[in-house]
Amino acid sequence: MASNECQGWAVVRLVTMQKKGEMGRLLFTAVTELAQGRPTPTSMRGVDSFTLKESGERLFFRRTILSKEDAIRWYRSLGEGERPAPIPTREEDREKLDDVFIRVPRLEDVQPWPALGLPITEELFSGPRRRTIDPAPFIGSVPGRLHRRFGDRAGLEVFLKDTGAQAFVARRMHIDLFEYQEYLGSAVYIAPDPVVRQIDNFMVPAKNGRGERIIYRIVPRPGQSLEGVRITAFDKEARLLTSFKTYQVPHDGILDVDKGTCMGEYGFVVTHDQYGVLAYQPSSSFMRQMNVSIRAVSSNSRKVRVPSGDSVDSPLMEYQASMGSELASKSVLGEVKTPGAGVRVAVEATKRERLADAKHYGQRWFAEGSRDEAAHFIRELLRAARSRVIIADPYLGALQLGQFLYTVHGSEVSVTLMTTKLAFNPKLSETKQGVLDAFKQSLENLNKYQQLAPEVRVISSSSLHDRFLVVDQDVWFVGNSLNSLGEKASMIVRLPNPNEVIERLQELSSKASTLDDYIHKVSRADTGQEEE
Repeated sequence: MASNECQGWAVVRLVTMQKKGEMGRLLFTAVTELAQGRPTPTSMRGVDSFTLKESGERLFFRRTILSKEDAIRWYRSLGEGERPAPIPTREEDREKLDDVFIRVPRLEDVQPWPALGLPITEELFSGPRRRTIDPAPFIGSVPGRLHRRFGDRAGLEVFLKDTGAQAFVARRMHIDLFEYQEYLGSAVYIAPDPVVRQIDNFMVPAKNGRGERIIYRIVPRPGQSLEGVRITAFDKEARLLTSFKTYQVPHDGILDVDKGTCMGEYGFVVTHDQYGVLAYQPSSSFMRQMNVSIRAVSSNSRKVRVPSGDSVDSPLMEYQASMGSELASKSVLGEVKTPGAGVRVAVEATKRERLADAKHYGQRWFAEGSRDEAAHFIRELLRAARSRVIIADPYLGALQLGQFLYTVHGSEVSVTLMTTKLAFNPKLSETKQGVLDAFKQSLENLNKYQQLAPEVRVISSSSLHDRFLVVDQDVWFVGNSLNSLGEKASMIVRLPNPNEVIERLQELSSKASTLDDYIHKVSRADTGQEEE
């Protein structure tokens, strides 16, 4: 790093997890340089702590102020084994508790030091619709570049079971480590932009025979120049990349680019000869008009109280009714233009994107009377299973075992069936015991002919309404039960977040009765005990 960048101060936030009588372990640490001219924050006295309910281990949080040189030295010193906690540079900030060691896992640098990367939430040429989760929420509202060192979370799993501990860390480290588990046992270094303080860009309307222009205004930090700063602007017109051009930023920071018309989408990347990428703005269109409506809301307000269920003793639920309003004024600000070809292209492209998303998630509509088509579709999903199948269906009975499960490779795939007592209700000519015997016979046939021995769980009929099909790591939401899918119009779709559903289903399964236990309860019906 250049010597002028090694001046100033940094804040070190550190969270450790400690068993009684043992050395604390690194949970997460963030070293943040303070921007030039920013006042040094006051030092923290003591530590904040939190006790985990399940294990009794404690979390300790401490914020220390180090010179930038000391902060870099401490960050780079972190390595596998016992390492000292950061000691404040100023003597008046130091306390006895700073003179401790922590255990650090082996850390892997994903980029060589001192290379710093700029977190982005959108890919270079993607639009806002493709926005992803912030990869570095701990940076805060001030843009910055960062270096990351990832460690091993072994021994920290108990933290993921305690929501109170996660909230304790989130308030102090500005990151939800349950959502960002890759940062467990890790360290990050955050550096503000050392050159640029502010970037503005806006469109200037056509006037006096001159077409529309884009103005870029780049403001340097105090004492910094814009020497070596460049801006690469890229344009998208009707889903085509039409321009990709780099400009040297003038000394006054004002770049005026003639466009003629600005009906497309425009983005830019700002770079520096020494520091690399400083800023990124994904492509987006300029706002050309705004519709403003002002409504007068009625002062009348009432609450609605209705039973929460059909039962006569159901508790009441209460909510606020929407208040009526009257339109007071309506206006349009800005230029109104007739939509051109670019708008038509964007509309049609959005339709295709939605169709592609539907195909990606397996969205499938089965029309009324398409029972054979729906059954074939389910069988093909099951045939592709390689490790796991879970079928959760309140009406899953003996007939469905024969209709679908012979497509599963029994010697390779574990199968869990989650059903309810509703599947065993006898018809007019049947008995409940006869229905259960038929179900057990279907299971024996699967084991005999397909080497498939499903684990059957009978859950409470009040615990599950929707139907789910798990195939390996995918979860499908099934609109109708497998005993009638396709008889009436119905839908099936693959869910974008399968892990949550799998975990919930496994929780339900672990609390449910086995088939043998359920049959035993049914056989005791003459004792007057009701089924659960």
